[in-house]
Parts: sequence; structure tokens; C-alpha cells
Amino acid sequence: MPLVADDWRDLIAAARRKLDIAKFHLGRLEAELNVPGLTGADLPPIPIQAHFEGVLIALMAAVDQVAAATNSALSLRLTKYDLVAGAFKELGDRLPDVHSWFGQVINKDLRRIRVRAVHYTYIKNPSLARWRVESADTSYCGSRELHEYATAGVEYGKQFAHLLSQIESNLAAAQASS
Repeated sequence: MPLVADDWRDLIAAARRKLDIAKFHLGRLEAELNVPGLTGADLPPIPIQAHFEGVLIALMAAVDQVAAATNSALSLRLTKYDLVAGAFKELGDRLPDVHSWFGQVINKDLRRIRVRAVHYTYIKNPSLARWRVESADTSYCGSRELHEYATAGVEYGKQFAHLLSQIESNLAAAQASS
């Protein structure tokens, strides 16, 4: 079903909620990693993997929702294949801080790991109960340890949360002037 003119605001609100969900999953991941007696294994226990993937999925869903909101508000008519890149190029042209945020290497890395988690698989190398996520073939140089990687993702999400009011105002102004 196509979006109607005002639905883009609901997508921005949904993105804010997804960023809160990512923070929730990070907190639960931290709790699970601190369970007494946790030892390394080939795969992390289900709660650890579930909360790690919850961070990834929620973060990238927020990005996707803002892309869809932008597509709707600005009537860009982007296809699903160029939605995120096209919408954030448009937003970046309007708001330089969005361009800087979207261009961070962790963005591409998180998206690739999220795609692997949802559609394929990814390696979770164990090391004394500190699992590491595989490389996503990007230039991201941060930690690959699940907790530290998820924390970096949530920090990236917090930066995005600070931009959402600017994005929403810009979309509203653009829509009002059209």
C-alpha cells in the first residue's frame, strides 16, 4: 500500500522508537554477557545472539524508516533498491550533518552484518566468552567484539537520534513549500 502524505511523520516516530529498541537490546546484551559462569563456545547462547542481532536490526530499521519517510515527504519515487542511498543523498544535500553522519564507515558495516544476520549467516568467533563478529569487508576499524561492536552501533544511533528533529523539520518545510 502506498504511503499517503502524512504517513512520513509516523515513520520518523517509528525510527525514534527503533533507536530506543536498539538501546534496550544493548542493555540486555550487557546483562547476558555478565551471567556468572558464561564460557566460550562455538556459538553464543541464544539470548546473547538475539540481543546482538536486535541492536543491528533496530538500528538499520530506523535508517530504513527515515529513508522511506524522506521518499514519501519529498515524493522522490525511489525504488526499494536505491531507497536508502537516494533518500540520504537528498537529506545530505539539504543537511550537511546528515551527510557526515551517513558517511561514517560503521553505517555500511552495520548494514552488511545486519543483512548477513537476517538473510544468511555470519561468523561469531568465540574467544573466552567474548564473541567477535566477522569482518564486513569495509574499512571500519572499530572492535569486532560483539558487545563493543553493538555499543558502537548504539552510539551511531544516538548521533542519528540527534539529527531526527532537523530531518523532520526539513521534510515538513519542503512539503509545505511544494
